Amino acid sequence: MDLLLATIDNHQGLASRRELLVNGVYPGWIDVAAWYGRHLIRVRKGWYARPTERLDVLRAWRLGGRLTCISAAEFNAGARPGPVLHVEVPQNAARLRDPDHRRRRLDRDMAVVVHWTRHPGPGDRRSVSQEHAEAVAARCGVHGAGLPRGRAAHTGT
Repeated sequence: MDLLLATIDNHQGLASRRELLVNGVYPGWIDVAAWYGRHLIRVRKGWYARPTERLDVLRAWRLGGRLTCISAAEFNAGARPGPVLHVEVPQNAARLRDPDHRRRRLDRDMAVVVHWTRHPGPGDRRSVSQEHAEAVAARCGVHGAGLPRGRAAHTGT
């Protein structure tokens, strides 16, 4: 179990099944740990994390990307996540998932802003860098509960 958790930690908190196997983790350990959910959770098909990982990171990864924009700025500052999840996904990403239920597709009515990109910003598996997040946030315009940035600032969100 120590090898399993150390491998996840060495892969920035999110590891694929293949990465776990390459690092010597027995396939049965992955299945049992994910089944019980105490030490490991299945984020999406073939990807695992510790159950203590931040919820906004898990939600972004389950959707199919990583945190960007205001969500990444909050994550990098250690602040609580805001009401809207901002996720960077590759330009060719398809079949995006509901961030809260991996078996459902992403719906237009969810409080999620998808940032499609050809060139992923610098950062790690969880989030883009703080500098990149601030640059994206300056261009985004949707920060509060679906409100344009100017209006959200006046409503306290």
